[in-house]
Amino acid sequence: MAIVDRSFAWNVNLGAGANMFTGYMSKNVAEPIFRDAKACIAGSGAASGTATKAGDHYIIQGYWKYASGSAHANFFSLNAKILNEEGEDTGIFSSFIVPVHDVQNLNTWKTTGLRATASNDFKVESKKVPLGYSFDLQKPSPTNNGVLYRFPFQILAEINMLVMSTGLAKRFLELAKEIAEQKKKIKGGEVELVENWSYKNSWEKHEGEFIQDRDKVFSSLSNLWNKANQRDSISTEEQVSFTHEVLRCAESSRKLVDVLYPFMGMHTVFESSEINRVWRDFKVASQHYLISPVHFV
Repeated sequence: MAIVDRSFAWNVNLGAGANMFTGYMSKNVAEPIFRDAKACIAGSGAASGTATKAGDHYIIQGYWKYASGSAHANFFSLNAKILNEEGEDTGIFSSFIVPVHDVQNLNTWKTTGLRATASNDFKVESKKVPLGYSFDLQKPSPTNNGVLYRFPFQILAEINMLVMSTGLAKRFLELAKEIAEQKKKIKGGEVELVENWSYKNSWEKHEGEFIQDRDKVFSSLSNLWNKANQRDSISTEEQVSFTHEVLRCAESSRKLVDVLYPFMGMHTVFESSEINRVWRDFKVASQHYLISPVHFV
């Protein structure tokens, strides 16, 4: 999908992830929401708001960033810290979905890449949300026994972000090779760039590292999924190891793109060229916190 359009692929990716929230809710709450063929949830993973229980509902208040797909959403998902009746932080947070009519969708997504994702900030000001609209992604679903709902959500979130970064890196590599086969060296006569020693050495080295790291991540993901499918527990150490593999693969994808970029000359600077847009989209996608060098466990 990313080859067709990166923003489209990003929103499908994030929207599919949000659809799984239905498996954490009771059927009588989830069914009316997802019966709509155009059901779309945009949201944020940051616990940057508060929720105070009041009878049969919560009162939600807060500001959240980067809700991809907000232009199409009829619900927004968010994480909020739970406050007690005195307004004190209980040290617990929960996830919620909030109807779009209770959300202020802010036009804040002014970026260099992934422009069509409409990943706007949003805020909710003292809105009532029924108790059934809350759910907990930090432990297995109480309503669904499927493997997807027993699998650690953190792993799903990390691979969700990595697959976009690696997919865009692969596309950038494909386009770079096409350009290199046509591009002549500025100096040195009619020798094509693809035959240039410096270029060949750069892409072979970094492509090899990238493919190796990517294969390792998906092999580990498959092993962890099989464990969960057999109802074996996934240890904290295994999750930490997987996170480090994700970060290493994200870094190798950045190196691949950054090393090849200078060889492409002026092809990369015009917004009308595909490689320019892939590069811009990659630079935005690869900035996500879950695949950032600052994301340690």
